[in-house]
Amino acid sequence: MHPEKPHDKFFKEAFSRLDITSDFLQAYLPHSLLENLDFASLRQETDSYTDEQLSEHFADLVFSAQFGDQPIRITLLLEHKSYTEPYPHFQLNRYLLAIWERQIRQRTALTPVLPVVLYHGRGRWQKRPADQYFGKLAPELMPFIPAFDYVLIDLTDINRKLPALTSDYARLTGLLLQYSRRKRDLMRILDEHAQIIRTLALSAPGRTFVSTTLVYLNWASGLTPVEIITIFERISTQAGELAMSAAQTWINQGLSQGLEQGLTQGIEQGLTQGLERGIRGMVKLGMDAKTIAAALDMSQTDVDTIIARINAESR
Repeated sequence: MHPEKPHDKFFKEAFSRLDITSDFLQAYLPHSLLENLDFASLRQETDSYTDEQLSEHFADLVFSAQFGDQPIRITLLLEHKSYTEPYPHFQLNRYLLAIWERQIRQRTALTPVLPVVLYHGRGRWQKRPADQYFGKLAPELMPFIPAFDYVLIDLTDINRKLPALTSDYARLTGLLLQYSRRKRDLMRILDEHAQIIRTLALSAPGRTFVSTTLVYLNWASGLTPVEIITIFERISTQAGELAMSAAQTWINQGLSQGLEQGLTQGIEQGLTQGLERGIRGMVKLGMDAKTIAAALDMSQTDVDTIIARINAESR
């Protein structure tokens, strides 16, 4: 089944690794914050503060850390939209209030929150102070405008920032989040930065991460399984094997979903319709006739005939 928000899922899986979160924070936080932030104390929390409306804007992860002698929370928020948000402070303000209101209800000490917005759209994010939303303000009114800042991780400059990221995990994460929705650019980027995947595929933890990457590409990129396999086979033997293994899983899922639908609607309709539904599910996953024929041990001519019938019925 297609995940409802594949970007959210990949974001949360990737940034749940403290080394990736730490790497991005050290690359993007201003020096004044880096001086006092104790990265050894960085811990992920289980809390989430996105209500139904906020979840339309953000996927969130919450971390705790020490800032000198002061305990703080760091919120890492993935901006959902592919275009820039004109009034981000308003969404952020609701999010910050949700944190502090919970602390008040639980009668725990209030902690400062460092909001970090990670943006992976196309246009450049125009970061500006909240008081500029109101046009030219009289100085006497300035104290009544809520003023707070946020850290922006703008992945539109990820290629320039790659040298500042110390781990291949972080580099691959940034590249995928930024380019996953742009098929041609993504294919070029995967070729240009093949060494990152090549290196990761040589270790057990790296292979696990590459497998997660493959799932994300399958759901979010528009690349077909055959295209993904071709790209990863060019990168290295190990990467190609991971792609083949992942593709086999997708094939099995497509076949299973299709056959299950066919069988549920009635065994009396026979195996033929069940098989057609299986092939229909595999086509929806982007598999071509050659791949389907190999997976089902059928002739490609028979598969082509069934796919033509399916296409005719859908017109």
